Amino acid sequence: MFSRKVYVVDVTRGDWFRSNSAEGWTNILYKVNEIAALALKETKAKKIDLIGHSSGGVMLRLFLSDQPFNDEKYNGNSICKNLITLGSPHQAIKATALRQFVDNKYPGNFFKNINYVSVGGDVEIRSKKTSLVTKLIARGSYKSISGDENAIGDGLVPLSSSLLKGSQKIILSETVHGGLFGNDWYGNPSKVKEWWKQIKWK
Repeated sequence: MFSRKVYVVDVTRGDWFRSNSAEGWTNILYKVNEIAALALKETKAKKIDLIGHSSGGVMLRLFLSDQPFNDEKYNGNSICKNLITLGSPHQAIKATALRQFVDNKYPGNFFKNINYVSVGGDVEIRSKKTSLVTKLIARGSYKSISGDENAIGDGLVPLSSSLLKGSQKIILSETVHGGLFGNDWYGNPSKVKEWWKQIKWK
């Protein structure tokens, strides 16, 4: 396994509360753009890898575009090699307008110069180890996103949604969506090692 220098985009809770609007997305993508530029400058690399959790992964699919969005243009596909999404609601029968816009305009592995990697979790809802939050939320969320309350997923996003069409797909067993759902989420160090080792890097 090889190491990488990691840069984290400072997205606040307030930023996420405003992410149901184009202005909210633009605000977050502006921060992504700033950190990407900093990473390129400090590492002197020509390309970087992008990692997005949950809706952040869908936003990064838009960041790759060279077309204007809300009067801003990012052209992330010119500086990115690998896009890794973690529990991102890519495909859904019921999606927010912005997520639906991305999936309609840039479906699946749209930019062929990018190695898309999508990671999804599979947790047993009825397990004694499963958190109360997962037990309460999972079925309703799965039905809302995929139409199937008995789908498998990470407690919030079903696999049918998180595994992006045309991408390299990685399924993690006993992995929940986020810290609110339990300790074994995508960002837990042991889980990071698990999906990191499975990626076929470009």
